[in-house]
Amino acid sequence: MLDVEAGGVHNARAVCDAERIRRRARLIGYNGIDARRQRFPSGTSTPASPHVEEGLEYTWDDAARADIRDYNLDDLSI
Repeated sequence: MLDVEAGGVHNARAVCDAERIRRRARLIGYNGIDARRQRFPSGTSTPASPHVEEGLEYTWDDAARADIRDYNLDDLSI
């Protein structure tokens, strides 16, 4: 996906640069990891390796809900 032109469904066509991919991937951290950890506290949580490598931690809370408003504008459709 890096450096591929995409979009045109919910947003204007644009090149998927590293920053756009990082912004879109934060949903994995919020919903796929922390929300599951909160729902299943006795389960094992495994953060996505790119998030770990960048030192990113995500917490699913009201601030996260505000942060992801209009996240679909960063869709990576090709």
